[in-house]
Amino acid sequence: MNNLQIKPRELKIISVIAATCSIGDAAALLGMAQANVSKYLSDFETRVGLKVFERTTRQLALTQFGEALLPYINASLDKNTQLINFIADYKHEKSGRVTIYAPTGIITYLARHVIHHLEEIGDIRICLKTYNPNRNELSEGVTFPDDCDILITYAQPKDESLVAYQLTKYSVTAFATPDYIKLHPINSPDDLIKHSCILLDSILVDDANIWRFRVHSSEEVRDYKVTGNYICDNTQTALELARNHLGIVFAPKESLKSEIEQGILMPCFSHQEEWWLDLTAIFRKREYQPWRVQYILDGVLNSLRERIKQAIPGATCSE
Repeated sequence: MNNLQIKPRELKIISVIAATCSIGDAAALLGMAQANVSKYLSDFETRVGLKVFERTTRQLALTQFGEALLPYINASLDKNTQLINFIADYKHEKSGRVTIYAPTGIITYLARHVIHHLEEIGDIRICLKTYNPNRNELSEGVTFPDDCDILITYAQPKDESLVAYQLTKYSVTAFATPDYIKLHPINSPDDLIKHSCILLDSILVDDANIWRFRVHSSEEVRDYKVTGNYICDNTQTALELARNHLGIVFAPKESLKSEIEQGILMPCFSHQEEWWLDLTAIFRKREYQPWRVQYILDGVLNSLRERIKQAIPGATCSE
């Protein structure tokens, strides 16, 4: 008896027969053939070795065993319904937290240009967190935080089971104020050694940062060791120092569009020295995501794709 296999379908059939006292009526309510209902009941009684119903000429009546069994059947069906409802709610309900991680500049960009375009979010709570990858992660892959749902960054994930969706390529280069450049002329990345560069703590090695540029008029990429008087834990703070003429900062060109247009900051070199990074959205496969995460993910990706098309005509995103 310990190996008794009970099918949820059988329990439902017995419950409906008990409510209607008729196999024919139960079959009609269940949308099944009467013969199939009878077979389910007969198979169950055969395996159990006890009769659930007494058959009379006019109707069915529960046996003493059936009377004792029915509350357990209904309780089991209720729990099954609760389980189904939980799964449906988890998958489809617009509530709960969705956590988005990104480096400082990108998380600020999302807050400024993307999040307010997400419509009808219901009771979803969007949590924005900063994650600046270190130098090793840029080459070895970034770690996906335990509480993260969506990671937007410029490196591939260390965990290959995650989805890495490439949004676009974007340029990173050196910027300073026109006043700084006027006082401290600079012609090429080779001159950076003579300048005060504003450093990021997350990629600090031996009190220096490594900045990467393309060699002029070629596809070759070269690393440059830079130093300076100021160290920041995020790009936004570094940019504030740069705006106050305190040195050169290394930042994404697209995120500084308004500063460049207003003449607050300017690239130190021509576009030919820019270093291009892949802007990548990282997330778990959709079959492992609750619906709220899919909803926010689709909204964020659609908004970013639209802004990328406007900024870079002809740009495409590929998975």
